[in-house]
Amino acid sequence: MTITPPSAVSARQSSLKALVVDHTNAAKYSQQLDHFHYQRHRVYAEELGWVPATHSRREFDAFDTDDAVYILVSDHGEFVAGSRLIPTDRPHLASTVFAGAFTLAPIVRSAEVLEWTRGFIIPERRGRGSVRLLAASCAAVMEYCLRHGHRQVGGMQDKKWLPLWAKLEWRVHIHGEPEMIGGEPWLPAYFDVTEAALDNANMLAGLNASILLDNRPL
Repeated sequence: MTITPPSAVSARQSSLKALVVDHTNAAKYSQQLDHFHYQRHRVYAEELGWVPATHSRREFDAFDTDDAVYILVSDHGEFVAGSRLIPTDRPHLASTVFAGAFTLAPIVRSAEVLEWTRGFIIPERRGRGSVRLLAASCAAVMEYCLRHGHRQVGGMQDKKWLPLWAKLEWRVHIHGEPEMIGGEPWLPAYFDVTEAALDNANMLAGLNASILLDNRPL
């Protein structure tokens, strides 16, 4: 599965691109979106066992609606990571499934705040060097939020990424105590959307130019 990038801005970041897909351009990028759902199934059904396996080997849930925006990250044209974003004034995972986790602050419900879920790196790209890829994915999400005027992004987050957030110097707002999901501690957390947050993610990823590719119709 390939995502063909435009001309590179610089040699350092030319191999990475982050394609934005939603209901307005899903038909154009149907193969890329299908591959994202296939890789999601590999991670969330086959690897983690959080959701039932399907005969189609594609993973969907109740929040894959027209409100969802997908960030599909490719390296040299090959899909390597993905994320889903949903406005929190619409039905979303935290408010619907994990409402009880918000013990320190209220559930966030605002068009200016996005829920960030179903984020993953494909198994083949984990391990050595994966921090840079993860930082690049974070940079793509942060840049998308900045472009569209969102003030925060977050949701149920894996607690093991706290050291990464510290390294990125992202301002984190914790809304509840950790709870176990699939044997790992997760907690509701939201990050401020700022230019500094984007700059820090780009720096950790080794990027000196945008990797976000948004071809959606205006």
